[in-house]
Amino acid sequence: MLSLFLITLCWFVILHGRKTDYSPGEIQILLDLHNNYRKRAVPEAANMMRLEWQDELASMAQDWADVCGFEHGHPKRDELPFNGIGQNLNKFTSTNLARLNSVEARTVQAVQAWWDEERWYNYESSSCTGPICGHYTQLVWARTQYVGCGYLNGSRCPGMFTYVVCNYGPMGNKGLDPKVPYIKGKACSKCDSGHGWCDDGLCIECPGGNCEACENSDSRFCSTLYEPNCGIIRPELCRAQCRHCAPFRNTTNTRKCCAGKICHNKGYLNTEGCHCVCKNGYSGNHCEHGAGNIIGSCWSMLLVLALVSLLYLLNLNC
Repeated sequence: MLSLFLITLCWFVILHGRKTDYSPGEIQILLDLHNNYRKRAVPEAANMMRLEWQDELASMAQDWADVCGFEHGHPKRDELPFNGIGQNLNKFTSTNLARLNSVEARTVQAVQAWWDEERWYNYESSSCTGPICGHYTQLVWARTQYVGCGYLNGSRCPGMFTYVVCNYGPMGNKGLDPKVPYIKGKACSKCDSGHGWCDDGLCIECPGGNCEACENSDSRFCSTLYEPNCGIIRPELCRAQCRHCAPFRNTTNTRKCCAGKICHNKGYLNTEGCHCVCKNGYSGNHCEHGAGNIIGSCWSMLLVLALVSLLYLLNLNC
């Protein structure tokens, strides 16, 4: 009975998505590529949001990449993280297997290909003079805030190509009139928040409104407004949950909030007990353990159960 329960539980977890095959370092490369290109949009964007990674979008992208079909779509989910999800696809081909399986093929090559459609897009007329511009406009869609990607490399997908899927939320290429991907103007001058919170030319959000700067940051950035003669904004690092700590300049770790403890995967720091409060599906001292580890454990458990069953059957035949 216990075996049946464990198998059912594992299959439930597996069928509801697995973690992306991208490593943490590769995820950072993808985020940096996306955000650097978003800053380079011409004409300059006044309301371009900084993209952040979203695990569920990445899980859906990985499941879709595993199908190896190279067509737009999404795996079945009981619940979607956004009402509409945008999607960019790229298929990189090469006869060189080492190049096909390289980090560059599954990161730089894909995002560069989407950016290259910029040469065919006319912002003023909101028109495309080439074969396709939709990947570019999704890449620079200002109000898209989250991205998650998955891939299938050349050794696992027949036909000698590396297949990359990136999902975006909220989706681009719809909902605005005129249908341009962003508002042109000085960077961060028309952020949706209305406060001009900005990080290196990209709009950012602070969940607590006016934010106190903190020496140490979790994964999000917030800004405080300064005097007009200092410019529109001056970015400052801040914790994901604003007002959780007072700013200290030129101080030691022992005087920082909880010695600078960081909570991952959108967990937040409870400064009273200096412990991380983790989101559903995550655990650990820093919320570092997630659903992917459960899935890995499930596969191991299923393998052990299969071996035990095999030994049992062999003993019956003896």
